[in-house]
Amino acid sequence: MSERYWGVPTALPITDRAVRIAVAGLGQIAELCLPPYVARDDVEIVGLCDLDASRVERWQQVFPSAVGTTDLDALLKVDADVVDVLVPTPLHCEVVTQVLEAGFHVQVQKPLARSIVDADRMLAAARKTGAVLRVMEDYVCFPPLAKLREIVQSGEIGPAQAMHMKIVATARGGWDVNPASYDWQFAQARDGHGILTFDHGWHQLAVAHWFFGPIRRVFGWIRRTEFPGGFVLDTPATFVWEHHNAVRTVLEIVLASDMYFRSDFYADDERVEVTGTRGYARCNRISGRGVQEPSVVVYREGEVRAYHALPDEPRDAFAASAAHGIDFFRTGEGELLVDGAAAREVLVALLAALDSAQRGVPVDIG
Repeated sequence: MSERYWGVPTALPITDRAVRIAVAGLGQIAELCLPPYVARDDVEIVGLCDLDASRVERWQQVFPSAVGTTDLDALLKVDADVVDVLVPTPLHCEVVTQVLEAGFHVQVQKPLARSIVDADRMLAAARKTGAVLRVMEDYVCFPPLAKLREIVQSGEIGPAQAMHMKIVATARGGWDVNPASYDWQFAQARDGHGILTFDHGWHQLAVAHWFFGPIRRVFGWIRRTEFPGGFVLDTPATFVWEHHNAVRTVLEIVLASDMYFRSDFYADDERVEVTGTRGYARCNRISGRGVQEPSVVVYREGEVRAYHALPDEPRDAFAASAAHGIDFFRTGEGELLVDGAAAREVLVALLAALDSAQRGVPVDIG
């Protein structure tokens, strides 16, 4: 049987019962991360923790058998196998390290950390205890992006030459976000970790790394836009980088404050296109419903092939991410998306891009 001894991570795989999950942090992102667990009979939510008692009460209505608490120490006394850490990024290192040292496997919401020092501390704690440290990056589980990667790897469009990624940000058309959920984002933006380039840009860097591997050189160019009240947004921004396999990528981030994108969640328009020697393949959308065409199209030899029936809503990405994590804990097999080592490489590249923008020169990544 898959039993857990206090201070020691549960032995994997867990095959004879449901995976027991506790959750630390119940802010806005929980609205996407937790619903996929509801319909699964191979998951048991055993603990819920947030400093805001009203959030704990909200989710206890969904998971009535879970222990609810506003104290992390109390949560770590719950008999769980895995702790999903959904706290704000500035708290990742402190919370994740404490959870790992208490003997739990961890799934932490992206990005891994704000600094390499924090990332290394977390990875060291995972190595010391033998626990799994997974970064929940939903974009690498988004079915249209998974299909795009499959097409690229199949060779259908020839060897990849370049990737173009675009983010168009707007506040029109998406869900209502509790302003308190943005407070920590704005606070960390003041020291250069912007909401569009650092927090959102992580998604695109993670996808590029998943497609083409580590990055060897990057150049960043950010112009900050000021708004009434002293609020500054890190846009427009352009990042250009080259992978070790010589594929080059351009990421363009722009603000279109008056543009409308229909979305049940964040109202961003994102596109990802890979050009090969014989054709190209493109993912038309991720967060919003900007381009109402098939979510993936392929051009080759003068013909276009389209994928009309892929699950292509943000909730599908989070459901696939949840399924990926549970399948890994239940089988112990396959590539873990995203493991700590890969997440560290993404963070190194992202921080190098921000450093490049600050200094105005390309940055080589060792």
